[in-house]
Amino acid sequence: MNVRLVFLIFLVVLFAAGTGFLSYSQSTGISLKEAYDNGNIIITQNTSAGTVPHQVVIANNGRDPIKVQVGDVLTANSSQNLVVAENKTIDKNASNVVNAYCLDPTTQAVVGSKLKATGTASNAIQQVIYGSNIKDTSNATNAQVQIWILTSGVNFNIYSGEPVALVNAQNINYNKLRQIVSDAKTALASKFNVKVDNIKSINQSSTSSSDGTLHGIYSGIKSLIGMG
Repeated sequence: MNVRLVFLIFLVVLFAAGTGFLSYSQSTGISLKEAYDNGNIIITQNTSAGTVPHQVVIANNGRDPIKVQVGDVLTANSSQNLVVAENKTIDKNASNVVNAYCLDPTTQAVVGSKLKATGTASNAIQQVIYGSNIKDTSNATNAQVQIWILTSGVNFNIYSGEPVALVNAQNINYNKLRQIVSDAKTALASKFNVKVDNIKSINQSSTSSSDGTLHGIYSGIKSLIGMG
């Protein structure tokens, strides 16, 4: 059998399966950003500065369940910007607590602050989150520091904002924090197969989604059969 034809059939089957999964996924709820843009949710900072991971309370006042996903970005005017650290569905007319890591080491979280759902974090940050254990403080702290390195560079200031609060909250000293930072740099270099000095080269601008994956498959099929 023609190899090209076999590959084409495989792509068609994969595309059909992916489309079915996406349709099912979408039928179970709407995205956090869509719910926020519709004015159906309230997101409130629930933990004080230095907490790892942070927690927010999401109140769903809409008619549809909400799919909160790893990588959803939450921003605040007077508090810490966060990235969601777990997948969770919030039923209509219900509230739930959601874990999240902070993004900016220079500011501190303020309990009670309201946040906005504004987008999706980079693939690199999402990979760090998926590789972390939010129930283990040591592991989660290492992941938190990795995220700070990705957003603010390998030489981010540990004497400001959330790092200062973390030292106090976990009752550690700065020598310990410096060791955590060193371990986080090593972990990132290994994860993305780069030297520590080149961590800044990790591409943070790309994001992934089911829609993007399916679009890529569809484009490939069109190219193979001469439609594009």
